[in-house]
Amino acid sequence: MKNIIIFLSIFFLLVSSVEAQNNDRNNNRKNGIVVSIGGSANYYYGPGNDNFGQYDHNRLNWQINGMLGLTIARDKNDRRTMLAGFGSFGMNNAQTVTNIFADQGYTTIAPGQNSSNNMYQLEGGLLIAEAFRISTGVGEQVFNKQTITSGNTIKTGATSLSYNSSTLGFNFNVSAVAIIINCSFHYGQDYSKTVIVPSAGLMLHF
Repeated sequence: MKNIIIFLSIFFLLVSSVEAQNNDRNNNRKNGIVVSIGGSANYYYGPGNDNFGQYDHNRLNWQINGMLGLTIARDKNDRRTMLAGFGSFGMNNAQTVTNIFADQGYTTIAPGQNSSNNMYQLEGGLLIAEAFRISTGVGEQVFNKQTITSGNTIKTGATSLSYNSSTLGFNFNVSAVAIIINCSFHYGQDYSKTVIVPSAGLMLHF
């Protein structure tokens, strides 16, 4: 309930700021630079179709998103294609971290996980015609210090797992606010399986 209240508060702050940001947005359109910030809900779906058709509220988490874009082309309708950097900071719950360990084949001796575990992602890519996102980069899932094992590998005092991240997404622009729907794929480095994490939220353009 607390997370829902926080998300709704962010939503109302974004909406109430739209008119105040329109002038800045118009100026940025001229120089080709766009800064966006917002929030979204994400759902740890997991690998492949293992959880197809099943909803588990314990897999639902929240994140803050940011984007810095530089216009490299415009179409005839003045829609921009941008070279952009995308960043995310989120809080994943205990069950999500437990699911990550299970999906990636890790065993831990910890009796339980923290209720809020930081997640970071940084990606670079394109926002095409201000509507379609394609990007790739790296991410990290943080958790309380513990010993984890996988096969013959033992990590003592582990505090995080690193992974590669690639995202496909859609932006639906309404004035200075955009509705975003993204699907991220986490794979490689400390991950042995690719997992899917869809998300949806709002972004405010400055």
